[in-house]
Amino acid sequence: MVKDIKASRFRGIKFLLLFLLCSLFIVHFSFASEVPRFYGEEVVVTAARLPLPASKSPWNTSVISSTEVHNFKTVGEALRTVAGVDSQSYGYLGSLNSVRLRGANASQVLILVDGRRINSPTLGMFDMGDLLTDNVERIEVVRAPLSAVYGSDAISGVINIISKTPKEGDKAISAQAASFGTGQYKVSLSGANYSLNADYLQSNGFRQNGDYLAKNVAGKIVFPTKLGELIADVQYYDAIKGVPGVPTSDADPYSATEPNDRQSDKNTLWGVGLKGDNYLLRLHQSNLDQKLDPYIFGASTNLAAQTGVEWQQNIGSWLYGLEVREDKGKTTMSGDHTISNYAAFLQDVVDLNDQLSLTASIRGDHHSTAGSAVNPRLGVVIRMDKATIFRASAGTAFRAPTLNELYWNDGWMFGDPTLKPEKSLSYELGLERQLTDRTDVRLSYYNSRITDLILWDWQSSAVATTAKNIGEVRSEGVEFELNRKIGEDGRGYINYTYQKAVDQQDFDPLAVGKTLRYTPQNKFNAGIVMGGSSVIVKYVGERYADLYNTVKLPAYTVVDLKLSKAIAGFTVDLAVDNLFNENYSEAVGSDPTTWASRNYPMPGRCYSLGVKWGF
Repeated sequence: MVKDIKASRFRGIKFLLLFLLCSLFIVHFSFASEVPRFYGEEVVVTAARLPLPASKSPWNTSVISSTEVHNFKTVGEALRTVAGVDSQSYGYLGSLNSVRLRGANASQVLILVDGRRINSPTLGMFDMGDLLTDNVERIEVVRAPLSAVYGSDAISGVINIISKTPKEGDKAISAQAASFGTGQYKVSLSGANYSLNADYLQSNGFRQNGDYLAKNVAGKIVFPTKLGELIADVQYYDAIKGVPGVPTSDADPYSATEPNDRQSDKNTLWGVGLKGDNYLLRLHQSNLDQKLDPYIFGASTNLAAQTGVEWQQNIGSWLYGLEVREDKGKTTMSGDHTISNYAAFLQDVVDLNDQLSLTASIRGDHHSTAGSAVNPRLGVVIRMDKATIFRASAGTAFRAPTLNELYWNDGWMFGDPTLKPEKSLSYELGLERQLTDRTDVRLSYYNSRITDLILWDWQSSAVATTAKNIGEVRSEGVEFELNRKIGEDGRGYINYTYQKAVDQQDFDPLAVGKTLRYTPQNKFNAGIVMGGSSVIVKYVGERYADLYNTVKLPAYTVVDLKLSKAIAGFTVDLAVDNLFNENYSEAVGSDPTTWASRNYPMPGRCYSLGVKWGF
């Protein structure tokens, strides 16, 4: 007990010191004698489906730049630094990594790659550990309901992973060695009209049966034509993973209750399109081939394909478009099924005067099983003075049932083909202040209500569990962000999130009024990124791991350090993840034979050394 109290005090002191250090660093550089102006602001593309200055967008958007994103191996790791994001992992490389926004679940976040959806038609979510960062140029996170332009799944927001574009003379090879027998080898080739990135990543893992081997190849070709740019791209990810399950006991976190379980993931994303100054026409497809071989329930397969055709055009401030999508799934427990969706959307961004901008959008979707849905949104940006912006927005959103929710049948759990879509109504208020031409601060409040939530209802009389639209959740929160530009490509930042997500209606009355699982009330991130060097602090507060709020995961603070130095034409990187060797978990599971509840351990201190040569 005394040892636990001392450890808790040490964590608290460590967190406080790191908070003060980062705060003093940013504030010291922030309040220099500079005139507050919105200079050289970022242009974001996700919130409005077209390039828009950040100051004109009423939707709360965070950007992870190319400088920052390559401090991480996977997109899931990078997203941990963003306000309002809950990133949950079940271990080291290869473990399931889900991402949620503002207390919503992972299937209520739309994941895009270059504006194209990749959420699984069967699972509803996408494993962010399967997205390596070697082909990523930047990531935009929009924390707002965006069904008015993107349709299903965008209940809590959209995460858009934007891939690298061809760049003349951008060629490099690199190699990295790290703890747990981890090795990574990358090649990047780029010219005026093409780019090619290849990545080989393997690890023994820090647990029994925790090995991982992934190969990732991505390419893009751009041809100028009289009509516009003809763009073709493809990305292929092939991974073999060990699935260790929970430890056999709390005293042996490196053990595995499932020492023989294996999983393979093969993801293929491709697209071809024509892009002009004011229009986009493209065809795209995402394929997931997943196989699991657990030793208790037998082998299972999950084959899913999502094919879409989309067209959008803007004339002046107006944007309109059409989309057609077909989702196919063939799984062991859900059978072989196909669903389709047809949609049209319209948007207008109007500058009423120099101080007031209005964005209005509306979209109609027709889903082959869930019926029709119409979702509007409205946002206002008021420039109160040269340095202050006020934002207000509101909108509805929906999520169509997945193929698993519609057709699952394993003899105990049953989907329902008559399920309705989940629905949400959200609004947000925000204030942004430019303290200097390099420093800005943002404060946001949001409130969201999700109804017709799809839950799996256990009926003891029928000894069966059935998917039903019986849930309701209310979420609200406050997000604070302070950003400071350092040099040409550096940044210092602090962000804090307070959130509360409560179960308002459930098939189990004992769950009503309880906080949603894995939703921490308090989160804090701070970091300094300068070129290839960085120090990043991540604090996640206590959160519950069960419906009844009886199982609690303790708070944790993780610090990652990276140093980069150019030496004789090479770039040498030295990194230490989890610098203070924090002992923590992000998920709770059950022993497959005894059903005992145990935590999934996260890796301790990890060292890595890398060398990169550009030519």
